[in-house]
Amino acid sequence: MKVALNLVLIAVASLLCLFAVEGLTRLVLDDGMLYELEMWKYAREVKMRDARPDLGHRHRPQAEARLMGVDVRTDSRGLRGPEIADKAAAGIARIAFVGDSITMGWGVAEKETFAHQVIAGLVKAGRKVDGYNLGVGNYNTLQELSLFREVGAPLKPDIIVLAYFINDAEPMPSYADTGWIATHSAAWVVAGYRFDSLFRQFGEAPDWKRYYRDLYEPKAKGWLQTQKALGDFAATARELGAQLIVFNIPELRELKPYPFADITAKVRAVVEKDGAPFVDLLPTVENVDPASLWVTVPDPHPNGKAEIIFAQGMIPRLLPMLDELCRTKGKGC
Repeated sequence: MKVALNLVLIAVASLLCLFAVEGLTRLVLDDGMLYELEMWKYAREVKMRDARPDLGHRHRPQAEARLMGVDVRTDSRGLRGPEIADKAAAGIARIAFVGDSITMGWGVAEKETFAHQVIAGLVKAGRKVDGYNLGVGNYNTLQELSLFREVGAPLKPDIIVLAYFINDAEPMPSYADTGWIATHSAAWVVAGYRFDSLFRQFGEAPDWKRYYRDLYEPKAKGWLQTQKALGDFAATARELGAQLIVFNIPELRELKPYPFADITAKVRAVVEKDGAPFVDLLPTVENVDPASLWVTVPDPHPNGKAEIIFAQGMIPRLLPMLDELCRTKGKGC
């Protein structure tokens, strides 16, 4: 009887300790800017699973969350931003912005994302345009293509802006069941992230530069998949009668000298082989202090300042495309 009582007391004490750790994590550590917790909230509150092997996950329709200090909302299609009409009004050139968390605007207010800034800048310049943001966090190029074909293509864009980032050559991720505790416990998420960081620091995990370089080995599964997806993007654009342009977003940890110029050249060759223009946005930021462009010091996602700079680099390359649309289709004039 005494042994059983002791076991009960130990179990109760352990549960109380776990609840205390969970409470302290949420009250003390969760300041709304802790990367691992904000990504956890993003997965819980904005994303949902999609069992199709070329998607894996997507945004929930009509989701609302506050992540990294900014409000995030999605429309009925899961696009970040306000609802957009099924069809653009007469004379309006429609621009689709396709990409991953950088396009979605991780840690960036909606009005500071380059998707919003480009449209606002073009309208201010007197052009008749609208657009929508198809960016989804943790997407690779195949997932971006699959979502565009399902959700973006029916909206009949005239221009497709594909924002390419170096990790877009990752292979399709696996989606194991995370379990109850990983889904509901902030403390578990923080502890797991910190242990993983220690392993990467002291273990055998490759550093970030090596990781990116390994993605572009000639026979790397993700890179082979990405090359095909880039070609399929060009083919899909032709089928829609749309113009495709690819903007390369630089990795912001080191800018001058930039350590991945050779990888940028590889991607450029694939894109231009299919007749699409490729624009490297590195020159727009290479003379800026890298850390001033990050969402937070440990999170080098482009912040609002960086996204606005990128938008300023995109607009001059989109104006000639709008001029052509104006001449040939009477749109975007």
